[in-house]
Amino acid sequence: MKEKRKSKAGRNPKLDPAVYRYTVRFNEEEHNRFLAMFGKSGVYARSVFLKAHFFGQPFKVLKVD
Repeated sequence: MKEKRKSKAGRNPKLDPAVYRYTVRFNEEEHNRFLAMFGKSGVYARSVFLKAHFFGQPFKVLKVD
């Protein structure tokens, strides 16, 4: 019989994939506060901002006069 060969096409799998996801709901006041903090931080993505904020990683807040 012929053996099936596994194709090497596609991405290599990550060593530690992020597979756990959570949903957060904000009311209007919390949402506005979150957007203000996110805007001041200069981070490119909201999820990156939340993850850094939750786990205590330092993040910058830039204030332009």
